[in-house]
Amino acid sequence: MENSQNAGKKAQANQKHTAHSRPLKGAAWNAVTEAYRFCYYTGIQLIRYFKRYKKRLFRFAVQTRLRLQLKLKKRMTLVGRKFRFSLQDAMRPYRQLQRLRQNQQERLMMAEEFGPKAVRKEKNRIWWESLRLVGQTLGTVFNYVAPVISFIILVGLIHQNTNLQFALEVEYNDKIIGYIAKESDFDESEKIMQSRIVYEEYQPPLDTVPKYTLKVIDEEELSSVNEIADELIAASGNEITEASGLYVDGVFYGAVENAEPIRSLLDGMLDEYRTGDENERVDFVQDVQLSKGLYLLSSLVEPEEMEAILTSEVEGEVTYTVEAGDAPTLISQKMDIPYSQLKALNPGIEESLLVGQKVLISNQVNFLTVKRTVTEVYEEDIPFGTEQVVDANYAKGYQAIRSSGVLGKRLVTADVVYVDGMETDRTEVDSVVLKEPVDQVMTVGTAEPIQVLSTGGSTGSNSGGFIWPVDGGYLSCGINGYWGHTGMDIAAPRGTVIRAAASGTVVKAVRQYYAYGIHVKISHGNGIYTLYAHMSQLAVSYGDYVQQGQIIGYVGQTGNAYGNHCHFEIIINGRFMDPAKYIGTYYPGR
Repeated sequence: MENSQNAGKKAQANQKHTAHSRPLKGAAWNAVTEAYRFCYYTGIQLIRYFKRYKKRLFRFAVQTRLRLQLKLKKRMTLVGRKFRFSLQDAMRPYRQLQRLRQNQQERLMMAEEFGPKAVRKEKNRIWWESLRLVGQTLGTVFNYVAPVISFIILVGLIHQNTNLQFALEVEYNDKIIGYIAKESDFDESEKIMQSRIVYEEYQPPLDTVPKYTLKVIDEEELSSVNEIADELIAASGNEITEASGLYVDGVFYGAVENAEPIRSLLDGMLDEYRTGDENERVDFVQDVQLSKGLYLLSSLVEPEEMEAILTSEVEGEVTYTVEAGDAPTLISQKMDIPYSQLKALNPGIEESLLVGQKVLISNQVNFLTVKRTVTEVYEEDIPFGTEQVVDANYAKGYQAIRSSGVLGKRLVTADVVYVDGMETDRTEVDSVVLKEPVDQVMTVGTAEPIQVLSTGGSTGSNSGGFIWPVDGGYLSCGINGYWGHTGMDIAAPRGTVIRAAASGTVVKAVRQYYAYGIHVKISHGNGIYTLYAHMSQLAVSYGDYVQQGQIIGYVGQTGNAYGNHCHFEIIINGRFMDPAKYIGTYYPGR
């Protein structure tokens, strides 16, 4: 009974839920339907608009093309019609002449019937008609030829006017002193004039304001700035003479009446650096000019005085004393001198540089310095590269050359600049490889070195680190067994085999007869080293890579030693460790 009542209640609840959910579903369906209708209508309208405007655009394109074709056709028809009219107009005199000749022949035949008098009268009439027709023909020809002739004349006038040389006529102190291309030329001439009167007070003319007038001149009449400067000096109230002035980098140093000794001196200074090479160019670094013109009498100097100026020195020799900690590059920075120049002044400075040594910073500098530029061709080595071959059988840090490299060769063409005999610049112009270099092949170890060294207590070996280095023997003295003892002494008969306690690279294999005596030092990477001292004989060399257990030498008594033994050290990051903690205190056997 209770079950049936519960079932009835559930049915009523379901009916109520269904009644509530129906309006919600209806509203959602209506929203979806309206959205679909809106999208459908919008899409249809867009398609209609697109088709409508597509038709309009096509119609506009067709109409535009037709209009252009019609205009082009109309234009071509008009041009052709004008050409035909022009041709007919040009041929009209010829046709008129043909008709006139035919008409004249008929008239002469008719005049012959009336006698000789009528014939003469008709010939006179024909003559005047012919003259009139010739005049008309010439007029027609002139109508066509005149524009062509006018164009040719216009082109000729333009060409002539383009090639005319326009210049400014300079009037100075009521006198025409020359023609210049622009007003700045006069300013430059004034500067040249001022440079020539440095030795006395200049007496200017009454009128020092130039007047300019535009003129058409021949190109030969144009004056140079030096010629205008001569005229300015001539217009002054000073005593003048014709001489040759010396200018170095634009600075006036005086004038001489006879310039030949000075020219000979300058040529001789250049000849000192000439070698006769056809590719060389020798000239002064400075701009040296001997300019002939008018100069004040007070500007004249004796040739000997000018020679003294040209051969003088403007700077003496400068040296630097090497201090502790100096290096060639540091000296170059200190003295503000290019490193290439420092090496050129001091050959061998990179090989030997001692405290207190004098390093040349600059030579004596002459008033005039000579630059020689020459094209040199020479052979130069091409350095070889290194090809690394990794090998996991060797520890990191191991490197060994498997095959040696071979230098290449190339032919170099370079422009080399020497100033006063010292090279200051080298510019490579071209190079040709004569022989390709061959790279060297190097084996590089990749195996991880010993990272952790566990202490092995009193056992004879440590499987994770070092092994007992001697085939037998016993511990005769431990670390710090006496003052300054930095390792373990393993006593054994002379000649007993000594082995590498771990794999590594031999960084020392020394034959000496004091201190450690004959000994070997092996690097195991990460700052870990082992040392084997007082050997009687070596079995390895510097740079060898050795495996753990490989024979490296034999027990002996060389150096500071008492009795045959192997002095064994373990060094980690510079600290001497107790070997007993790593290899034990007795030989465990092999």
